[in-house]
Amino acid sequence: MLWSRYDVFLSYSRADTERVQPLLDELRRLGYSVFFDVQSIDPGEQWKKRLDRSSRGSRTLVLCWSEHAHGSDYITFEYSRAEALHKPVFPWLLDRTPLPAMLEIQGITEPDGARVASALRPYLGWTLTRRHILQAIVTLLIAVALAVPIWRKLNPPPPPPWEFQGQVTGLKTGIPISGVEVTLKLDDRKPHVAWTDSRGVYTLQNLPPPRPDHIHLEFRKTGYAPEGDTISSAKTDFDPRLQEQP
Repeated sequence: MLWSRYDVFLSYSRADTERVQPLLDELRRLGYSVFFDVQSIDPGEQWKKRLDRSSRGSRTLVLCWSEHAHGSDYITFEYSRAEALHKPVFPWLLDRTPLPAMLEIQGITEPDGARVASALRPYLGWTLTRRHILQAIVTLLIAVALAVPIWRKLNPPPPPPWEFQGQVTGLKTGIPISGVEVTLKLDDRKPHVAWTDSRGVYTLQNLPPPRPDHIHLEFRKTGYAPEGDTISSAKTDFDPRLQEQP
């Protein structure tokens, strides 16, 4: 439960405070957040409401069970509430007083509180601090996963460069003409120039986006009459025929 406030609700009798203190100290040294009524309830607070709220906000309950705890209405309320909320309950047996019948679980008999904390550690799992770090990381990853598509939608990548290709042939012969200078003009932008190869094919590459609706092409070669035309850029090619000059 990443929303919990405490890792452990420590349920004990005030008469057993001295024996319980080493358990509290070791749990906190291990990094666990512990609800300990003497230190966790402020003067003037209503005990029962605070105990109920703290029980709800704790991941587990450690029941320090003894003859003194057996007769405490508060302790009965605490472990009963934890059971009702389906919280894990770990009894620590301070003496031979039998556990309540409703707690059908094995108690810890180790007398040393610090060792009890170490024995409980595998069952308590990660501390709230580590859980909060994990929660923050997960939240950040979710936020990034949601933000990236939105950012891409608001900042679409620029359209890629485009190209235009065609073939130049002789008007009378129909034979491809090599070495023809082909100039493409895009509005007021710098002209783009290419030359036909041995097959009379030209390719104007890396033309800047966006692709305009129309382009103007001019064709020149010594010995041939110049040719030019404005055509739709949607054409897959444009094949002019140059007339040889006498």
